[in-house]
Amino acid sequence: MKEINRIKKYREFKEILNLRKFKRNEIFAVYFRDNEYKHARVGILVTKKNGNAVTRVKIKRQVRSIIDESLDYQNVSKDFVVVISKKYDVMNFKRNSELLTQIINSFKEN
Repeated sequence: MKEINRIKKYREFKEILNLRKFKRNEIFAVYFRDNEYKHARVGILVTKKNGNAVTRVKIKRQVRSIIDESLDYQNVSKDFVVVISKKYDVMNFKRNSELLTQIINSFKEN
């Protein structure tokens, strides 16, 4: 994921989460809003409930990888915040990938 496609500022995370527009399944909740840019931006939230720092960084890397494969940044002009549940299983990458891809594909249809 390129630097231009990331959301980093706390203020932006808070604005997106406060809109309460989201799609969710058992592991992921993806909050979204339209943006003024010509490309998509993504932020990832992993809480301490998911494990220690090493585990949380591994989860972020896996989620970034899934998003890079399934999201075309140039064709979607939205901001996304992916909130990861404590049910996320680091060892079951294929299942996690399928669940997140389903949510991302629902945005392509709209």
